[in-house]
Amino acid sequence: MKDRILAAEGSPKDLEILYRKSPKEFATALREAFDELPDSSVLQVWHERLFFDEKAAVSSVAKLLHARDIWLTVSLSLIAGTLAKLPILLPISGELFYPRNLCGIMVGTLTAYFCIQKPCRGHSAAILLLILSGSLLFLNLLPDRPNSASILLACIYAPFFFWSLLGIAFAGGNWRSLPARMDYLRYNGELLIYTTMILLGGMVLTGLTAALFHLIGLDISDWYMSNVVVYGAVAAPVVATLLIDRVVGDQFKITPLLAKVFTPLFLVMVVAYLVAMILQHRSPFTDRDFLIAFNMLLLIVLGLCVFSVSERGRKDSSGVTDMMNIALVFVTLLIDAVALSAIVFRTASEGLTPNRMAVLGANLLIFLHLAGILFHYIRFIRKSRDFDAIENWIVAYLPAYAAWSLFVMVGFPLLFWFR
Repeated sequence: MKDRILAAEGSPKDLEILYRKSPKEFATALREAFDELPDSSVLQVWHERLFFDEKAAVSSVAKLLHARDIWLTVSLSLIAGTLAKLPILLPISGELFYPRNLCGIMVGTLTAYFCIQKPCRGHSAAILLLILSGSLLFLNLLPDRPNSASILLACIYAPFFFWSLLGIAFAGGNWRSLPARMDYLRYNGELLIYTTMILLGGMVLTGLTAALFHLIGLDISDWYMSNVVVYGAVAAPVVATLLIDRVVGDQFKITPLLAKVFTPLFLVMVVAYLVAMILQHRSPFTDRDFLIAFNMLLLIVLGLCVFSVSERGRKDSSGVTDMMNIALVFVTLLIDAVALSAIVFRTASEGLTPNRMAVLGANLLIFLHLAGILFHYIRFIRKSRDFDAIENWIVAYLPAYAAWSLFVMVGFPLLFWFR
């Protein structure tokens, strides 16, 4: 694209044609072309046209962050940190408190952020708060049975249901909007990346602080861990959300770039994994840990595929990246088919348990989701459908995950009577 821009530098018409064919690719390549020909009047006009708002934004981040945004972020972080410290401040068992409440605290904090920052109707915010509070109350009323598989599953699947509630808050209460759901998926990818970077920076700061105070004979590790680390850890997603919402915006997306880089790497790894599994005569039918690894791989591949699709240009023609996505989804479907067969085999031979029922349901959900993505992707490659069909399938399927996670969270403890 850069070479095409340089070749068409003297023809505004040809540049306009290139831009309309692929706006995102054109904008990315224009930076490099402009660096090579900074004296070109035509490229100067295009550079100002595409990046005028961006330059004004980058010139002062402080202008993007209003005092209200900063105070809101600080207030929500302090509230979330204080709630997370309840087992330290009060005689509450941390082993009982954190699995049932920590995710709810974080999701509640981010939900409050979006309900305040976005035009969310009052009754929608009230309903979200009521559902979230009721869910947390239900989890905390479950009996304390460390060996109960159904209660453990309820705590594991609760974050997925809370994640669905956060999506409704992100969409301003308009949960039926498919574009809003896709924006929410994009936000989750960026949130994961930025939160990880903030936490890594916090780990470096923690290590340096502990080392410096140790040099002067002061041991502040206990106080630092129970105060600064707790508040900093729960504040990381809120601060990351502020950066994504107010500072970064649409200027630069990290997640799609990483997805494009890791998609071919994961494809090679998955194929090698299948070959090694066959050569080593390993079978998920008898190896439980092997089956768990299969399920983790399914979630990672699904996320890679979604994030790779989310930032793809709708009008772009099919290319190598699309072929990589199709191949990765196809191979993963083969793995999921093996995993489903193993689960059915173990259930038939050893009986139905909460764990097997939960894993079977999750695998079926993911299998159908990936199968639909593969089906629509192939139709897009064959030019029988446009790319919107893939995005619509991805986001229209999300309520199925919410419904299943709610059923596991509420139904499993009652269905299996807390065992």
